[in-house]
Amino acid sequence: MKLTELRKVIREEVKAAIQEELKDILLEAVRSPKPAITENTSVAPPTPDPAAQKAFREQMMTQMVAAGNGNMDLTTKNVNSFQVPPGTNTSGEGSSLPAGNVGLDQIMGLMKSK
Repeated sequence: MKLTELRKVIREEVKAAIQEELKDILLEAVRSPKPAITENTSVAPPTPDPAAQKAFREQMMTQMVAAGNGNMDLTTKNVNSFQVPPGTNTSGEGSSLPAGNVGLDQIMGLMKSK
């Protein structure tokens, strides 16, 4: 028997075996009992209590004022630069940005250049 004939016979037998196995797998999948899928739609999401939300917001604001020693300035007049903490790893493994200030005018200049 030649090598090409042997390869042809092997291919045909492998193909036949795979088709038979696939047929068995598909029949088993079709005949197996499937569990029923039920959705429980009767459970409603909890409705938030407006009074509890208001109390939480007031408590949060009180804590913020206390953290600022009673001085809570929510304007941008005192915020004019971004300070990178020393040692912060911002660019990758084993490297970091140098400590320093980056002014908002520099950031705005970058944004306007596009």
